[in-house]
Amino acid sequence: MIATCLGCPKLSDAQVNVAPPDVVKKMFQQAAQGKNYMNAADLAAFLENVQGEKNITEAHAVWLITQTVLSVIPGIHFSISVQSVRLDLQGFLSYLLNPRLNPPLMPSDTPTQDMTKPLSHYFIYSSHNSYLTGNQLTSKSSTIPIGEALRGGCRVIELDCWERRGRIKVLHGNTLTRSIEFKDCVATIKENAFLASDYPIIITIENHLPPTLQDQAAMILKEIIGDHLFYPSKDERPPIQFHSPEALKGLIIVSDKPPSDSIEDQLVEDPQGVNAFVEADIDEDLRLNGRDIRRASKIKKHFKRAQRKTIQKVVQHAAIVIGDAPSHHVPKTIAFEELIYIYCAKPEEMKEKHKKGGPLIVGGHAIMANLSEPQLQQIISRHPSSILEYCKNNLGRMYPFGLRFNSSNADPMVAWSHGMQVAAINMQGNDRPVWVARALFSANGNCGYVKKPDLFLPGSNFDYEQISSLPPKVLLKVTVLLGTNWHKNFDFCKPPDFYVKISNITIAVPEIAVLRLEVWEWDVDYDDFVGQACIPMMEMRFGIRSVALHSKKGLLQSSKLLCHFQSETLEGASTSKG
Repeated sequence: MIATCLGCPKLSDAQVNVAPPDVVKKMFQQAAQGKNYMNAADLAAFLENVQGEKNITEAHAVWLITQTVLSVIPGIHFSISVQSVRLDLQGFLSYLLNPRLNPPLMPSDTPTQDMTKPLSHYFIYSSHNSYLTGNQLTSKSSTIPIGEALRGGCRVIELDCWERRGRIKVLHGNTLTRSIEFKDCVATIKENAFLASDYPIIITIENHLPPTLQDQAAMILKEIIGDHLFYPSKDERPPIQFHSPEALKGLIIVSDKPPSDSIEDQLVEDPQGVNAFVEADIDEDLRLNGRDIRRASKIKKHFKRAQRKTIQKVVQHAAIVIGDAPSHHVPKTIAFEELIYIYCAKPEEMKEKHKKGGPLIVGGHAIMANLSEPQLQQIISRHPSSILEYCKNNLGRMYPFGLRFNSSNADPMVAWSHGMQVAAINMQGNDRPVWVARALFSANGNCGYVKKPDLFLPGSNFDYEQISSLPPKVLLKVTVLLGTNWHKNFDFCKPPDFYVKISNITIAVPEIAVLRLEVWEWDVDYDDFVGQACIPMMEMRFGIRSVALHSKKGLLQSSKLLCHFQSETLEGASTSKG
């Protein structure tokens, strides 16, 4: 039986076949106060005293119980009162297992953080090569992934613009990727910009266009975006300080981006880098497909040969077309530059001070540093505190290395933990960095902006060495109580052997910590991936919670875990749970 109330149907024990874990039995007994059922008052007290929820009324507890019944028997109609509604043990378990009623992160459409600070005070949800449908070197371009990224909450869209037969085309330049019309990309941005969030969109344009097409691009942006296009004043190109997300609400901002090094240049500058990234790509593919890397030497050799051949073809192609492309240093026309608010080009006072391989230099204007992951790693190894200081007033953007063939990603935590606001993500990569980024930005009302920790903001005197040596603030305890509703049969000859992998960065800075849960099914040849879930620590709900699992692509599945989350503030540290 799930629940009882006047006029409610009764469910047979056969309809509920999950045995309650001991901790659930114990909590039920305590909440029921010796009875064999919980009434609305008991459930309300449980939610407030054990689950840590605030301002729970009996009316809300009644609603939760009725929703639990409806989730098991859809479409029934009944009338209830506070006095009549009850949950037995099995009904209590059914409530706990419902990810809609008892999630680890409370869904919200409203930001919970102050949105009136400059853009540089926020992490910003960003896609990379937003138009690509697949790998970085040979896949098609399309407006579909642009729309998906925006509807998924991304606030930064990247368009690489090139001239092809007198037209503005978007493609990953000097590769074998196929192009799409710039105007179609802009139209898709306009159509989907504010469906997930009202906060500003940034269009990052990598400009390879001759002057006539730059003017045409400016005209297209004005005509299609219309009143939603942000026109910075002359004094704001670039600004002394960025406007806030609140002030820019409902607007689309244009950012420029210096042309990236070509594939050929990257190979010349870092000939060993391609081998490292090919190896990393293949290892990640094998891991997510359950393959034991130690047993997969033949598979790895095959993939390496295939990827190297593709890269060679791309380099040969680039050598043919590079002569037709404009110089890397394309002068901006007046019409195009008048739309740019976020500059990547350094003002003169910074150019004079900056040295290759040196620290990031803070100037008198707010701009954006655009760094590939190898470039960022070089600065981290030599001048990590300069990144923190630079990003207090400026924006920092890290993007994946161009030779990540299969659209895999750098770990965004590397950027975020140094105060960088923009970790550009190949959303089509569907790897762990995609999951982690999606989780972080599920916080703060899914608005695409998350406030940086105070340690990374103006007024903080912490350098990177001090931050990296901070003691842990929070001890997070995770107990997996049970899993249920498996979305397919994993073994036909024996019961499935499920196990859970739990990963989480050191919780010295809880504001950027993300808990990752992966469920696998053990097998002799290779393990099957069952599902994953990532939860941002800053808005995690503690107690016993139902964790819905998602596929590699982020699609919701029927499978779920019942987990007991507990946190303990460690001695000498203070932190909040939200």
